[in-house]
Amino acid sequence: MPTYAVLGATGSTGSKVLKLLTQNPQNKIHVYVRSKSKLLQQAPDVASNPKVKIFTGNLSDTSIIKSCLEGTDAVFSTVATNDNMPDTHIAQDTAQSIVVALMDIKMADPQAKLPTIIWLSSASLNEKYHKQGPALLHWLLMRAFSNIYGDLAHAQRYLALHKKWLNVVLIQPGGLVEDTLHGHELNLEKPADFLSFADLAAGMIEVVEKGGYDWQGVTLNAKTKGTKIEKRIPFLLAKGLTYHYFPFMWSVTKFLHL
Repeated sequence: MPTYAVLGATGSTGSKVLKLLTQNPQNKIHVYVRSKSKLLQQAPDVASNPKVKIFTGNLSDTSIIKSCLEGTDAVFSTVATNDNMPDTHIAQDTAQSIVVALMDIKMADPQAKLPTIIWLSSASLNEKYHKQGPALLHWLLMRAFSNIYGDLAHAQRYLALHKKWLNVVLIQPGGLVEDTLHGHELNLEKPADFLSFADLAAGMIEVVEKGGYDWQGVTLNAKTKGTKIEKRIPFLLAKGLTYHYFPFMWSVTKFLHL
C-alpha cells in the first residue's frame, strides 16, 4: 500500500494530484498545506477520508515537513507561484525544508528508506526542450517569469548538491492551463506543449508508478489536441514583463489591489 506526500495541495497542480490520488483507495496520502480551511473548501471529502493525514503550518517549520514526509514512498512537491514577484524564493524555501526534513529522518534512522521527490520544474529550464522551440518565445518566457525561473534554478542546484543520497525527478512541462484531462505522454526528448494541470498531475503520478526517472528532466505532452489556451495568458506575460523590467511595480500593484 503506497504512501504519498503532497506539498502544496491547494494549488493548481497539487489539488489535481490530491484528487487523483484519493481516487485509489489503496493510497495513503500525507497532505501539507498552509491553510487547512482552504483545503477543506476545495476538497471537503478529505476531512472524512481515513487514508488522508493533513499537516499544516509554516513551510520553514521542518518538524512539520518531516512528519509529513516520514514513511512516504514519493513526495509531490507542487508549491509554486505564477506571479513573477521580485526576489521570490518559494522554490528555494521548499527545497531546503525538504532536504533538512529528510536529513533529520535519516539521522534518526540510518536504515530509513527515503522517498523520491517529484519536483515541479519547467521545460524553460531544460535546454534540450526549449532549444527545439522558437528562440523568441524562450526569450519572452525567461523575462516574463524571470524571478520564478531564477528561484527554481537556484532550488534545483541546491537539490543537486545532495545527489549522492537524494532521488529527485524534475517534471518539466511547457505552458500550463486549467482544462480537463486529455491524456498525456511522458517524454524525454520532444519539446513541451500546452498541457492541463489535470494531465500534469496524472503524468506526475505515472512517473512514480513507472520509476526509473531519477535525476532526469521529464516533460509531458497532451495525447490529443484541444487543450484550451486560457485568455489570461497574455495578461500574465505582460504583468511578468512589467515586474521584470520595473520591479517596483510589484509593490504598486499590490498596494492598489490590481
